[in-house]
Amino acid sequence: MHLTKSLSGLSDHHCTTSYGQARQAEREKPHGYNFPSALPSVYLVIVLLLLTARLSAQNTSAPISFAGRTDFKVGYFGNVFSNQGLNLGAEHLWRERIKIKERRKGPKTIRRQLLLNGSLGYSTNFATQTQNGIFAYSGLTLRRVNAKSRELFIELNPLGFYRSMLPTTYEVAGDDVSRVSLPGRSYYAPSVAFGIGRFRKETKRSGWYFNLQYTVLTDYNAAVLPIFSLHFGRKFNFTRK
Repeated sequence: MHLTKSLSGLSDHHCTTSYGQARQAEREKPHGYNFPSALPSVYLVIVLLLLTARLSAQNTSAPISFAGRTDFKVGYFGNVFSNQGLNLGAEHLWRERIKIKERRKGPKTIRRQLLLNGSLGYSTNFATQTQNGIFAYSGLTLRRVNAKSRELFIELNPLGFYRSMLPTTYEVAGDDVSRVSLPGRSYYAPSVAFGIGRFRKETKRSGWYFNLQYTVLTDYNAAVLPIFSLHFGRKFNFTRK
């Protein structure tokens, strides 16, 4: 019994002594040694500095106006041989992503853009005067612009309309013959286009364009009619930069 108490007292004294020595050693450590407890504060300061720098950079750059982000287009539309026309349109820069690549000759800036586009045009066959039509379409344009202002783009136009306009037409109802007003048919005409272009040097978002467009006229004689056409012309922006 006395042996047990002696061992128990010895054990308690050893634990108390070890705990006291550990606390004393911890108090004697320099304050800079406790890195893990300081890391969260350091991370927080770095994040705040980065956010402040980013907000300052955003505030120093003035946003581009609506007119500065909108180009107007005028050009040729047709397949050269049997159908020619005029196309008027506009495109608005909706989203833009800028990526800078480091090269030996210096940094190279690549712009990837998403635009809203819309066009209205008229085409005819000057030889026969039997293929007159009005078309309108709208959709999205995905465009890549390199450091030399050369562009490569694709247009997706799910909203398309084509109205054929026939020459003078008459209809017979019994013994009566009457002239048809505004003869022709309307078609749903979605399209897709691939093209190239380049901006002018003095402005960032104006220049020339050239693209090949594939259009489908639906419900054409109970089927579909594919149409290939060329588009090329100029783009204009009413702002200097």
